Parts: sequence; C-alpha cells; structure tokens
Amino acid sequence: MIPSEPVPKRPPVEIRQSDAVAVAILLDKRVLGVRAQELFDDHLYPLADRLAGNGLIIDFSLVRYFGSDSFGRLLQLAARVKEAKGWLRLCSIAPGLLEVFRVTRLDTRFDIDSDLHAALEGSRPTAPG
Repeated sequence: MIPSEPVPKRPPVEIRQSDAVAVAILLDKRVLGVRAQELFDDHLYPLADRLAGNGLIIDFSLVRYFGSDSFGRLLQLAARVKEAKGWLRLCSIAPGLLEVFRVTRLDTRFDIDSDLHAALEGSRPTAPG
C-alpha cells in the first residue's frame, strides 16, 4: 500500500489587491472555531496591520454562518484597521447573516455594501467604531 500524501488545506481567504484596496474573499461557508482563528490571526490581522492608510474590503458572498467568536474578532480587526489609519468595508452579506448584524447593531459599526462592485465604487468611508 502506497502512503498517500496529505492534501494541502485550502486557506480560509483569498486576498486580491486592487490599487490601494485589499479585497479579502472569505472562502468558508461557516466561519467559526479554529478556521476563524486561522482566518483572523494568520491572514486578516496581519493584512490590517500593513494597510498604512489604504482600504480593506471583506467579501462575505460565500459565508452563511459567522460564529459569535468571529464577530468579536471582526471588531478587533476594525480596531487594527483604524490603528493603521486604513478603512474597512464589508460586502455581499447573506440576508440571514445581515439580520444578525442588524439585531446586534453591528450594522452601525461597519460600512456594509450589497456587493463587491458597490464596495469598490464607494467613496472612502469613515473609520468604524
């Protein structure tokens, strides 16, 4: 029997650079637990720390569930973006998940656009918080 090689784990995010804006496309349907920790600690926090006045758009188009721990991490991300004098927009949030943002009033803490195109076309937003 030939031992199989481990399949490389897909990263939780794809990051694209568009001029002075980084676009982070979340690739998991469910953002929680260890994968959420990996997403924020290994990818989004370091990206936020390097913004230096530029923008970050997070595309939620594939996400259907966002764990409660992830909301706390998202608020920490917003603080890091602010420290880097950057700006943050969220986009393409599914209706059910958007309702959670509304109920928790997090929709007042973030600039949220209906889709990526609107987020890219939007004017430079104010810092969250």
